[in-house]
Amino acid sequence: MGDIIPNQLFVAGYSRSKVQDEKDVRDIFKKYGTIKEVAYKGSYSFVTFSSEQEAQEALKGMNGQAYNGQKLKVDVVDNRKGRKSGPNEEDKCFKCDKGGLVIVQLLNHLDVAEDDQIQDQSAVIEDLNQDHILLIHHPDLEEEDIKTKERDIAEALEEIKESEKEVLHQRDHLLIQVHPKDKIQTQNLDKEWEKKLILLQKKYKQLIEYNLFNSSHNIIIMKKRTLQELSKEQDQINSSYIEINTVQKELYLENQKRLKQKEQIVVIEDDEIKQQIQEKEVQLSFPIGTFCLNCLTQYPTDERQPHHLPFINILYENAFIDVKTQKPKKTLESALMTCFGFEDELLKPLVQSGVQLFIVNDNDNINKKLEIIEKYNNYPNWMVIKPSKLGSSMFGGAFHPKIWILKFPKFIRIVIGSQNLHVGDWTIWSQAMWIQDFKQGKSELDQTSQEFKTMLREFLYEILPTSHKFEDLLKINYDDYDFRDINIRLITSIPGRFVGNQLYKYGMMRLQSVLYQELCNNKMEIPKQVCVTYQTTSIGQLDNNYIDFALQCCTGRVYKQPLASEQNNKKLNQMILNQQEEEQSKLKLIYPTADYIENQTHGGVDFANPLYLKKQLYENPKFPKHLFYKYQGSDHYYWHTGNIPHLKVMIITGLDEDINDYTSIYIGSHNFSQGAWGKMEKNATQLYIANTELGVLYPPKKNSAQLKQQIIQQLSFKFPPLKYEKDDQPWINEAYYERLYKEYQQQNK
Repeated sequence: MGDIIPNQLFVAGYSRSKVQDEKDVRDIFKKYGTIKEVAYKGSYSFVTFSSEQEAQEALKGMNGQAYNGQKLKVDVVDNRKGRKSGPNEEDKCFKCDKGGLVIVQLLNHLDVAEDDQIQDQSAVIEDLNQDHILLIHHPDLEEEDIKTKERDIAEALEEIKESEKEVLHQRDHLLIQVHPKDKIQTQNLDKEWEKKLILLQKKYKQLIEYNLFNSSHNIIIMKKRTLQELSKEQDQINSSYIEINTVQKELYLENQKRLKQKEQIVVIEDDEIKQQIQEKEVQLSFPIGTFCLNCLTQYPTDERQPHHLPFINILYENAFIDVKTQKPKKTLESALMTCFGFEDELLKPLVQSGVQLFIVNDNDNINKKLEIIEKYNNYPNWMVIKPSKLGSSMFGGAFHPKIWILKFPKFIRIVIGSQNLHVGDWTIWSQAMWIQDFKQGKSELDQTSQEFKTMLREFLYEILPTSHKFEDLLKINYDDYDFRDINIRLITSIPGRFVGNQLYKYGMMRLQSVLYQELCNNKMEIPKQVCVTYQTTSIGQLDNNYIDFALQCCTGRVYKQPLASEQNNKKLNQMILNQQEEEQSKLKLIYPTADYIENQTHGGVDFANPLYLKKQLYENPKFPKHLFYKYQGSDHYYWHTGNIPHLKVMIITGLDEDINDYTSIYIGSHNFSQGAWGKMEKNATQLYIANTELGVLYPPKKNSAQLKQQIIQQLSFKFPPLKYEKDDQPWINEAYYERLYKEYQQQNK
């Protein structure tokens, strides 16, 4: 009898299409210690660690865990489960779990096992020092399986016909693509045929071996046979040889036909063929940056628009598929997601499906130190990173960007918007996102695309610890992806104080710089006045100086700080304020009223926590209450009525609020606050930013009006907005609960 090998593990439960070689097995277990040897057996493997402790850690960490959508079975190798004797009456087949078995001695059992998943060590009778012995079901031992070989041969013949169709289709496709040099090249066609030939020959080899097994003296038949029955079986064997010869003849004739077609096929160059094949294989849902909203539960299924995306759909290659009815295969390999907050309930199904998940979340620790939580919630494929807030410039600022990088086999998907990772973010609160897919490949990038690629990499380096680069986490080479067709400009905010060349890199000054560049590049006049409509869910400290700063930047003009004498002239400031409605740039803040939240929304006050405005700030006599406009559902889609906003959208137009080429639209994580956009210091020579933020800007550009009009119609709120009426009050959480408490006290008097 064998022994237990404490430092060696038996691994099964996967298919060879998911775990293809020794390297794949090593990748699964390398984090648990030093691997001395991996014996890859196809549908199962043996992993030998340098110590028993390492093997035990790997056993605890991976047994029962999902890998590429398949649940792994891991166990300590127990050779006592093997045996040297023949099959017993109680034995069952590892494929069909039925009795009636034979032992087939093979040098390589993989041809028989094909891609069946072995789940248990006891299903494999094996001695590592001898030939492979596989327990399989002999077809002729069950009456209902007598015709298995006929069915296999019929399927093989059908495969030949399908192969012929594909070859002829490829030939026709190539015939119409005449290369200028008229080169005759059939290498790609030959390679494709060779692959098919190998698969077909493998099947025929199995058929031949099948008959050899029937006539072999090494087969121990477990059921009693009469001479008459054995004679009938021999006749069937002889008949099957004739059928196999027929199949081989068909193969020969098909190959001859293909060779004759070579001279007629005109093929374009290898690189061009490769590119066409890749483009055909990679079907991108978002080949160009697309504006999208999340799909709220209040939207009727038959009334949903294509740009309304549920959380789960964004995680599939085809984001527009009906996940419930079509049940697509999940190919997402890894995901990096940043947020201000997340819920386990939303993300657990993603982790349980085997996706490597990395969450970068706001640091809520008291000491504000960097925290990296590996194996979050005991999932080996889930890591949570909380960036440090120890720097004096960042302390107290929010880590607030929302970016996802989703790695699929042949492309990455980038999502930038307002979305956090709570269940409510995808069911109750309205979100806005920009999404684009980037396939593998390289092309010459224009200035906008190159800037996007560079800025995004720099931003990700800024927010992650140096020990955890995003390329290493996702296992990607960032430069392998093609970043062409960018239709937006990135707007980032990083905590700190910025001067000199850094002044125009972040926040509001970055916005001003982009607007100025785009207006100049498109030979468009820089406007003197603009109307800035800002839908925000959080409002911080506002004063006239900051509002003037924001409005100046939104024109694209270089910001000029008022002189000290002008700042101290209260009479002049009041005069400017009075004239603002008529001749100065305008700011409109879209923010829900208390009546809207309490009486008009589907979620009600219990789901109003994304909205933030301090009562003390609003009640200050100097607070600009005249800037407030109502948040209401869009007229373009009835079912937006009563949604609760979490979007952050800025629309920059002329004073007439017309949507045209001059219009700019921002979406992202920035609320209208000094912490998010930054404020000027030291006579406008220094910009101070407290938060980490990220968004995208559809800038002024010629021939862009139609795209922007479409985005405005797709928004979940009304534009242009209606001004607050005399009795309207903004939604303030603390004011609502203070009122409830007063009513409670009066009732109990």
